[in-house]
Amino acid sequence: MQLRLLADLFGVMKLTPPQTFPTWLSGADIFFLAQTEDEYSIMCPQRHIPDGMSYNAGYRCMRVDGNLAFDEIGVVARVSKPLADAGLSLFVISTHDRDYVLVHQDNLAAAVKTYQTSGFDMIFDVSAP
Repeated sequence: MQLRLLADLFGVMKLTPPQTFPTWLSGADIFFLAQTEDEYSIMCPQRHIPDGMSYNAGYRCMRVDGNLAFDEIGVVARVSKPLADAGLSLFVISTHDRDYVLVHQDNLAAAVKTYQTSGFDMIFDVSAP
């Protein structure tokens, strides 16, 4: 399995619903937004988050690359287990075509090493940690 480390630092925030679509996200090439009955979550590159907004900063995003079927079984388990076994926290986001793993930048080097030791191919959109 291949994981691609994306270049941006990501922020993760939680707002109280209901919310309208945040217009400041309209310029972002990648973002994740979810609304449920009790939360409104945004995960996006920090450079798009307006000054003064409260968020958890410093997350790095790795995308599962390759041609995976929509109903392929075990993808999230395969990317979660090595980090869980290493005692590293992760945040997983799934879309129709891809899965993404976010880890705090303080844990990035350990996460990359763990994935490489576990047989994952790492692709870096930026220089390696």
